[in-house]
Amino acid sequence: MRGLNAFCPKSGAPLSTNSHYDQRGRKSRAVEADDASQRAGTVGELTNGARRSSRTALFRHFRRTHERYSDPDATLYRDATLALRRLKAAANGRQEWDDIVWFALHTRLSRKPHDVDWMLPHADLYCPRCGGRLRYVDYDVGDVFATCVVDCTGDRADRLDEIRTIVADLYAATYPDERTLDPTTLLVF
Repeated sequence: MRGLNAFCPKSGAPLSTNSHYDQRGRKSRAVEADDASQRAGTVGELTNGARRSSRTALFRHFRRTHERYSDPDATLYRDATLALRRLKAAANGRQEWDDIVWFALHTRLSRKPHDVDWMLPHADLYCPRCGGRLRYVDYDVGDVFATCVVDCTGDRADRLDEIRTIVADLYAATYPDERTLDPTTLLVF
């Protein structure tokens, strides 16, 4: 995962708060030492996270953020592990990006039902076309629109609907026997 919620894409270890710059001025952060990063040999590696992280890394991010809000929950962790395994196996193309898998995982766990609304602020959305940052506009009628900062398609279109559709498609590919998701019910702000 990239952005504010970035973590080591191999081990899931958190990144340092200090930034390091290379010769070209590109910023990155070091992987902090914990059990997983020491086993993976990633302690001190410089990274900004990744669009696609390992299943283990995503689960470790999930568990670490959950434990900020609640006591450990073995049932939730078991359900999350199984869901991540299936989601990562079914994902292809843009569906493989961490933010899409994260929100599909949120949908799956909320249907189990687990209280997982705490997950929503722990992933950053990106433009599904170019992977760039999104600019959010909240219209007074309760609608939130997200447009690509670089306007990669030149139409200043809302990308949230496209992201919702990608999440719903991944969910449907992973769980074909369940009723179809209405994309408009996903990622409601």
